[in-house]
Amino acid sequence: MELKEINEKTPFFVEGINIDAPKDFVFKFISQYEKHGLWIEGLKEETHTDVEGFVGSTFTEKIKKYGIEDEYSGKILAYEDGKMYQIEIGDKWVDFKIEYDVEEIDSEKTHLIQTAWTLKGTSLHKLFNFFNRKVLRSQMEKLKAAAEDEYKKIK
Repeated sequence: MELKEINEKTPFFVEGINIDAPKDFVFKFISQYEKHGLWIEGLKEETHTDVEGFVGSTFTEKIKKYGIEDEYSGKILAYEDGKMYQIEIGDKWVDFKIEYDVEEIDSEKTHLIQTAWTLKGTSLHKLFNFFNRKVLRSQMEKLKAAAEDEYKKIK
């Protein structure tokens, strides 16, 4: 099946979660490649090419889920240090834009909002939104647990 431009204006996923760690810690945890293996389920390998200022940096992730390994390619679309990290990521079936926004609740607690849009997909992409939401929700829970565990180690 061929990928077609979709460019959803309305995200298919918007959820927030509170994390018991400071805002700057959470932001760095999300945006540092070496931490991704702690919260991206099935991540086997990640390579990246960085550019100054981060925007335009590219990456490739090999992820194994349900016994199948797939390769995802992406790039950083926007980066506001300590506040917002936005990527485009996709495989041969679908291409997403995912944004992570962090807000300080207090000095030891952060609210993370994750938003996702479909940029490209096959004619069947909407059938998979339920599954994609489930994966993103699970990923947020794993990110929360991993960030809190890592923060406790340095606290």
